[in-house]
Amino acid sequence: MSTIHIHRRGIGAALLLCAAVAACGASTRSRDQSPRTGLPQRLDPGLERVDSAVGALLRQREIPGAAVAILRGDTLVFARGYGVADRERNLPVRPGTLFQLASTTKPFTAMAVLMLAEEGRVDLDAPAARYLPWLPAKYDGVTPRQLLTHTGGVYPDVRRANVDEMTVEEFRRRLEEQPVSFAPGTRWQYANAGYTLLADIVERVSGEELGAFLRRRIFQPLGMRTAGYRVAATGDTLHAVGYDRVEGRLERAPHVFSGWGNSGMEASVLDLAAWAAALERQELLAPRSYQAMYAPARLASGAEARFEFGGAPQSGYGLGWFLSSYRGEPLITHGGAIAGFSSIVNRFPGRRLTIIVLSNGKQGEDRMGQADALARAIAAELL
Repeated sequence: MSTIHIHRRGIGAALLLCAAVAACGASTRSRDQSPRTGLPQRLDPGLERVDSAVGALLRQREIPGAAVAILRGDTLVFARGYGVADRERNLPVRPGTLFQLASTTKPFTAMAVLMLAEEGRVDLDAPAARYLPWLPAKYDGVTPRQLLTHTGGVYPDVRRANVDEMTVEEFRRRLEEQPVSFAPGTRWQYANAGYTLLADIVERVSGEELGAFLRRRIFQPLGMRTAGYRVAATGDTLHAVGYDRVEGRLERAPHVFSGWGNSGMEASVLDLAAWAAALERQELLAPRSYQAMYAPARLASGAEARFEFGGAPQSGYGLGWFLSSYRGEPLITHGGAIAGFSSIVNRFPGRRLTIIVLSNGKQGEDRMGQADALARAIAAELL
């Protein structure tokens, strides 16, 4: 397959061209078309195996649909859709199909905070209450850095169910009612609520809604033309419909956002490929910010915060990313799951390999996210 070198200028045109050609949108087995010429070409053996493995796993796990993108360095070498985006209308998944990202929103929220930190508008080690005057007094000692690394002790999740929607005002009320989980900097605990606080910091410091900030500072500069934040359900042919397993059957899931800043984004694999290429080139942020992003969090004691994640016992968390390993390879990763959707971005820095999977299935009977299961199968073929 011909490769796409993703350059900052003209990226939107390149990715739209990729989305337009037939093979980029189809799930045919052993053929693909060059995104530049549209001429059929065979995949190299590794990507041929990926194509077969993804198709087989969709059937085995009864996954409605998925979109896959693979980058080597900052070069997109594979982009395909599999299965259906809408079972009722039998619409196929294409690389341009939009999926909800759920917690894969968090690295974007973290990037927004780091942008403001570079500009001197947010001090990562100052009290978060400096930027959030409404913050309950019990969180006076929590810093933005601790919120970014999930070491702040904020009550982890004020939702009452995965489909529980609420206003920002309701979020604040519930946060006030819940206890502190632990003293800031003494433990690690994944906290969706912490990223909602970070979203509020971005909005108060920048003077614009998080969605507008992401669009102006990240989506538009990188040509992520279809990415969005908290976009209402449309019923169009571009958006995938989410499906959950209910008593052994796939049923249409309700459209929910499940949070502010900790979730809420939607994008295609082509959008995320543009972003992954920018991460590879270390664009949008200074090198020092990238160094901080990929450094494991430290507790107040000075020890690194370590925990088991995805079967890797010595994992950590940086600023918006899990820092783990898979098959002996260092892994920078984040995934997400929400009603009817799952997503994951796996970056193997030692191989300069990125695997992106979006699915309109949340999880299998083994409770593993469908996107995660597919990404593991792809990695098994490429590592």
